[in-house]
Amino acid sequence: METHTKIQVDLFDMKVAYILRPNILNSGDSNGIKSQARTWKAGLEKLGHTVDEVDIWKHYSWKEYDIIHFFGTGLWLIGLLNELKKKNANLVLSPIIDSVENPFMYKLSTFIGAAKMRLYSPTYAMKKSLPYFMGVFVRSANEAKYLSYSMNYPGEKIFNIPISFNAKIDKQDSTEKEDFCLHVSSIYQSRKNVIRLIQAAKKYKFKLVLAGSKGTEQDFLPIKREIGDAKNIEVLGFVSNEQLDDLYTKAKVFALPSIIEGVGIVALDAAIHGCAIVITNIGGPKEYFGNLAYQVNPYSVDEIGSSILKAMHEKSFQPDLSNHIAENYSLSKVIEQLEESYYQIISSDF
Repeated sequence: METHTKIQVDLFDMKVAYILRPNILNSGDSNGIKSQARTWKAGLEKLGHTVDEVDIWKHYSWKEYDIIHFFGTGLWLIGLLNELKKKNANLVLSPIIDSVENPFMYKLSTFIGAAKMRLYSPTYAMKKSLPYFMGVFVRSANEAKYLSYSMNYPGEKIFNIPISFNAKIDKQDSTEKEDFCLHVSSIYQSRKNVIRLIQAAKKYKFKLVLAGSKGTEQDFLPIKREIGDAKNIEVLGFVSNEQLDDLYTKAKVFALPSIIEGVGIVALDAAIHGCAIVITNIGGPKEYFGNLAYQVNPYSVDEIGSSILKAMHEKSFQPDLSNHIAENYSLSKVIEQLEESYYQIISSDF
């Protein structure tokens, strides 16, 4: 992926449209893609720009928009883009590629399809949609490689805009940390790797607190069985933002040993609150923390457990980690990069 240099453009208040992929309807306001889009919307609007959340029931004059930004890919884009491109060329995409597949195998999967027969694999459909976009926005270099290598998308049209932390850090918290490891996610999802995290807590005997959606009773059953009668594991389920802030403030360690993870905003928020971080070594999340977090093989219970114990009892990377996250991943910093990228696309001759 190429590095974009700053260009001189006439600054003006932009009108932007945000379009989310339809299946987000299933997951409600807890969806990470929706959260990303709404966070960016709020940040841009603070700078004086207008951002419309596109509603399928409303009418829009597409020529009036300076940028039309799609979040997520799929078959629904095929056909739509061909007509929309005739009305407005400034189409951009956040593909949200949460993949751990070998890039070469991912590349092979982009050939599985036949347009004339209307047969599309997800990656084939994405590759077919890419030529319509003036720019594609990724959240990490890991995500970018699937576009540049696996889909041969031009590097100069790839913009790496990281995700910002959500936590408020108006004042430094002086609460003394407690000896427990926190994990926050939709804990029933297998990609979050909670079963191995529980196994690590049982084997290495550290206190583990699990917060987040438990799913249905059936979804939660494997976790319940794995915990068994272990007294050092507590399941809180869904918690409010206020409760979550309190947990971040008290926890000494935050662990996110996911098998598949795009970024892991919860880990960014935990780091801002002074938690030591144990993060998966697969995919993009580790890029946000560098050498200031414990990177683990998510398939190794021993590596997860021993790293959490080190983070709990040895000198951690804090406060350097908090400062690193605050300096590089604040909303104002991210929106500045996003705004600049939009201006560059509007002024480009791609």
